[in-house]
Order: sequence, then C-alpha cells, then structure tokens
Amino acid sequence: MKNTPNIFFWIFILFAAMILLGGIDQTTKDALKVQHILKTIERNPKQPDTNKESIAEVSEKEVNAYIAYRLAREENPIVNNLTVNLLGNNQIQGKVRIKADQLNLGGLLGKDLNFDFKGIVQTRDNAARLNLTDLYLDGYSVQPQVLDFVISSAGALYNTDVGRVGDWYTLPKGMKRVKVQKAKATIYY
Repeated sequence: MKNTPNIFFWIFILFAAMILLGGIDQTTKDALKVQHILKTIERNPKQPDTNKESIAEVSEKEVNAYIAYRLAREENPIVNNLTVNLLGNNQIQGKVRIKADQLNLGGLLGKDLNFDFKGIVQTRDNAARLNLTDLYLDGYSVQPQVLDFVISSAGALYNTDVGRVGDWYTLPKGMKRVKVQKAKATIYY
C-alpha cells in the first residue's frame, strides 16, 4: 500500500502528457521534431572512433514548419514568410517575403518584397551555400545582387555583418553535410 500514491502520481503524469501532446497541432509537432533533431546532433556529435556517418531525415513539411516556428519566435522579424520546396538533386525552390518598410526600402522597392528563388544547395567541410539559379522579385527576374542589397540593409539595421547570398555559411554544430532529395532532406553528422 505504500506505493499506491506513487502509482497514482505516475498515472496522472501519463494522462496529463497525453492530453498536452494531443493539444499541440501537427505543424508545431513537426517543428519541434526538427528542433529536437538539431539539438540531438549538437549534443551528440559523431564519435571519433567510428567512421560511419549518422543520418537524420526531415520532410519538406517539417522543414517548413520549423522555419515558420523560428520566424514566429523572432522579435520584430524582417522576414514575414519563408517556404521551401525540396526538389531533389540538391535543388530547392522557395518563396520569401521581406518587410521592405522595416528596412527603409519601402519607398524604393515597395512595402513588401516577394522573392521567388531556385537554387542548388552545396555543402562541404561543415559549411553550406545556396547557389541561386533563378531569382524573381514580384514576378520580375532580378540578379542576386538585388537580394544581396536587401540582406545588407538588414545587416545594417541590426549592426551586423551578414554576408552575401552565395557565401559559405557554417552549418549548425555537429552537422557535416545536407543532401536534398524530393520532398526531404538528409542530414549527415
């Protein structure tokens, strides 16, 4: 009889967890799955005594949920929306909506900047870049320098060096490379 309160406690915890998890929408679950994968990779890098790479796979839906989740948590974000389509052969296509007014570019480029892009994701030596093959602003083909200008304006606003579109950027800690396949991405670590 001594263990009876302990059993009731664990049953209560189990039911509470089931109710809470049932209350989370699927998009949030997808975002939290990606966040968990990234934190797991960061905390548990590959051991030096093993030559085999570990992998984790995330779906296009999960990637977009994670992007939306991160944007929703930003304070005063410049990016309104970013979605990507994972096409395969390391190609991605996407749309990004940027608040031009917030960057003091509204008079020059309009209130919102709607970029459509397509490119090839390249990874090497724990770094990645997006090699743009197509870039459109509000339906008109533009050079990557236009997006570089917008990005540098954002960097100036936040007083930070942000680089350029085609630059190499360090992958999150523990990641070695990423491979884009149709509707999914494989993370090697």
